[in-house]
Formats: sequence, C-alpha cells, structure tokens
Amino acid sequence: MKKIMTIALSTLFVLTIYAQTESTILEKANGLVVNKKYETAFKTLQDFDPKNENPNIVLLKEDIALNYFVTSIMHEMFAFKDLKENEDIMDFRGKNGSFGMYNFSIDSILGKLIQIYPDNYKLYKGLGDFYYQAQLKYGGKWLKDEETLTNLIIKNYQVAIDHKIADDKVYYATGYQYLTQSKYKEAIPLFLKSIELNNDFSDAHYNLAFAYLYVDDRENALKYAKNSLELYKDAELKSDAARMIAQIYSELKDNNNAIKYYELADKIDKENYYNLKPLLALYVETNNPKKEEMLNSFYNLAPDKPTIYNDLGNIYFENKKTGELIEFFKSKLLTYKNENKIIGNLNFYLGRLYIDSDKKTAKEYFLKAKSTFSIIYDKNNQVFKAIEDGIKQTKN
Repeated sequence: MKKIMTIALSTLFVLTIYAQTESTILEKANGLVVNKKYETAFKTLQDFDPKNENPNIVLLKEDIALNYFVTSIMHEMFAFKDLKENEDIMDFRGKNGSFGMYNFSIDSILGKLIQIYPDNYKLYKGLGDFYYQAQLKYGGKWLKDEETLTNLIIKNYQVAIDHKIADDKVYYATGYQYLTQSKYKEAIPLFLKSIELNNDFSDAHYNLAFAYLYVDDRENALKYAKNSLELYKDAELKSDAARMIAQIYSELKDNNNAIKYYELADKIDKENYYNLKPLLALYVETNNPKKEEMLNSFYNLAPDKPTIYNDLGNIYFENKKTGELIEFFKSKLLTYKNENKIIGNLNFYLGRLYIDSDKKTAKEYFLKAKSTFSIIYDKNNQVFKAIEDGIKQTKN
C-alpha cells in the first residue's frame, strides 16, 4: 500500500514539475515576443514540444506563426527573424533574406489535438483563427477553396462562441463569413456582439451597416456607417464609409445629403472613380453649378478608356442632357488633338451620341474614328467592328 502511494506521489510530482516547466516556457516565449525575438521565441517552444503534443505550447506557436512570420509558404512553412527594438516585422515581410524556416502545419496539428482533447475549446478557436488568416492571405488560392474555408471558419468559431471563449474578432470574422454568403440576417447579431465587446471596431460597424443595407434597414445602416466614418483613420477606408452613407441617402432620395457625403468622400480620397461617378450623376441630375468642373475631373481620370465614355453617355442620356456632353467632347478634340487614342475615342462616342438626332453627322464622326484608330490599331481590332456597327445604324 505504501509502495502504491509512493508511485502516485511520484507521478503527481512529475506532473507538477512539467506544469511548472510549461508555465516557465510559455512565460519565457511571451517575453521574447514582447522583445521582438520572434525566431528565438518560436524555437524555444519548438525545442520544448517538438512533436506538437502540448495544446498551450502549440497555440502560442500558432500565434507567433500567424502574426510574426517573415515569409509564409501556403501557411504550411514559416520563416521568422529576431528584430531589433526599432525594427518592424513589415519591414522584412515578403522580402529576400536569410531567415530560419520551420515546418508547421497548423490545421493538421490542431486537428490531431482536437481528437485527443475534444473539450479544449481553445483548440477550435485556434483552428478558426488559422483558417481565417489563410483566407485573408490566400483566399481561393490556398490548399482549400474559398467556400470550404468559409465553412471551416464558421464551424470552428461557432464552437468558440457556443462555449463562451469568443472575442470581438471571432464574432466579427464569423459575421463576415455570413456576409460573403449573402446571409445578412445571420451576420447582423454577430457584428452587434463584436461591437458590444469592442465599440471601437471600425470594420464591424462598417460591415454591420452593409448588412443592414441589404435587409432594407436604412436607419440602422446610416447609424453604423456614420460610426465607421468616425472610427476609420485610413483615408481609403474613411472614404468608403462616406460613400456608403452617400449611397444610402441617394436611395432615400435625399440628394442634398447624398451630395454632401459624396463630396466628403472625394475630399478624403481625391480622384477616386467610385466617388466621382455618382457625384457627377447627382450634379447633372440636380443641375448643380459644380457639374462642369466635376465632368472635367471625371473625364480626366482616363480619357483613353472606353469605360469613362460609356459612363458619361449613360449619365447624360438618363438626364436627357446629351447635348451638353456633345459640346464637352467637341472641346476635348482640341485639347487632345495630338493624342490619337483619345481623339479616336472622342470621335467614336460623338458618333454614338449623334445617332438618334443626326445620322449624317454621326457617320462623319465614325469615319473620323476609323481613320484615327487605323493609325494605332491592327485592322482586326474589335474597335473597327464597333465602328462598322455604328455606321450601319446611321443608314437605318
């Protein structure tokens, strides 16, 4: 009896020593991470648990791998580097250099640990984290397709949610997966919970606004879009938020506020096609005195690209103001008289604008376009078929 008790106490002693050692290793590795010694931190954990049998060690290795890698090969192999105090990981990420490379197949390792420790719900969260990061970095070009990744993220994060170990990022990422599946009603409560846990989570506010917009709740869509506008610091993202607000007001037929926020979006992010196009459309619709200046700004984005001409044609045709656009294009014939591609486009689209009102003039412009494009394009270019189609319409 005494012998059995001695063995039991001995086993307990070994387990206690192991736990203390594990705790010490985790503390040491975390300290190394704080000091930007990422490779040393990962190697310390790897040396302690080379077979990836300890859940806590593996989860910290995962955290280092996903957040502090220098190079990743399909998130199956990771390179790390110890940095100096004034260095940042992004200064080295994706660049050539001599780095320590480690095999670390996170999803396979976590999957095996889940079979051994099915009640360790942190492992499911870790697996969700991994799939989400693989999705962000590689999308549909990873080892699993986009749809499969989305379903795996939802599946594993839902376990974390059900067992109350989910943070604001888990709720947000899960909501985002539903958003990509056009499941807007399912996404809304997840974004709301993310915001409840972190009210400064700008992306959660923005995507919640997006979800509300798609379920026709424009009041809440406006509320959260405006929140995201206030929270975003990045100019492009801030401009996107302002544009969403403008879009909502436009759908509500509130042109004044729509113009206000499109102008704000343009002010934040100058010469952005997605801001200028709807703003010009509103200026033309409301006969705003700024429309001529905006027309010039929008045209100057890409005077050699058909997209601009098609957009302008649609905007001015819908507002029954094609005459104004004709005069504008004519003025540009003088501005760009030495640039054949632009001159060809101007003549071609002038021909299209004249088809309904003056077929003779339309044909003249089509022929000028053909002559100009012949200088720069091979005779088999599709533009010549479009010109011939236009000329045929002038005969009807």
